[in-house]
Amino acid sequence: DELVMARELQAQLVPRVLPEIGAFKLGGFNRIANTVGGDLYAFEPLADGRLAILFGDASGHGMAAGLVMAVTHAVFRTQLPVDPSPGAMIQSPNRVLCETGNARSFFAGVYALLEPGGAVTAYVAGHPPVLKLDAEGRIVARLGAGSYPLGIKKNATYTPVSTTLTTGEMLLFHSDGLPEARGPSGEEFGDARIEHLLSRKAGARPYEIVSALVLELDRFLGRVACDDDVSIAAIRRKTA
Repeated sequence: DELVMARELQAQLVPRVLPEIGAFKLGGFNRIANTVGGDLYAFEPLADGRLAILFGDASGHGMAAGLVMAVTHAVFRTQLPVDPSPGAMIQSPNRVLCETGNARSFFAGVYALLEPGGAVTAYVAGHPPVLKLDAEGRIVARLGAGSYPLGIKKNATYTPVSTTLTTGEMLLFHSDGLPEARGPSGEEFGDARIEHLLSRKAGARPYEIVSALVLELDRFLGRVACDDDVSIAAIRRKTA
């Protein structure tokens, strides 16, 4: 009963309906491997028209991962009205997780702030790079590499990455549970499958791209169950 209650509480933290954003279209998917999961995404429109995005994956599985995810989400929501700037936002959960957890309790995540005009500033903390795609579905940049997850090192410094989404361009976020999913033969789903599908779905809306990735993953897995949570999110700057 406690696990079911924890699952229900956690499900409320991952949005079922994504907000309407003037300049952007969104798509998202979250599937947990156990009763309680550790993946998280959040899209929060700010009063000045900017969009704050938190995406990531807590360490471990089950209840332990769920607790780390819940703490990270709480810090994110608390920090937003105080200072949503990327530098402040990445340091706040890192500090709290370092003070309240241990070396095995961390959050590999991305925080990004999007301006209405398409400018993006992001911090990537121990998470797979965010893929930037052009309007033809080609990967033109991989944002983020080689940093500590949040909660590992209190005085860690993180380097911001910046880009601009022009009309029709898209950002794709995914947890490591997607490329590392193993099929019946033990083969990993892999990055190449993700990139191939993205090239085939050029111009599709974000929710269509997310749905296509999930369908491709399910075909690949067959009857095999994922042993890790899988989350995917996509955001595209609208065409005129």
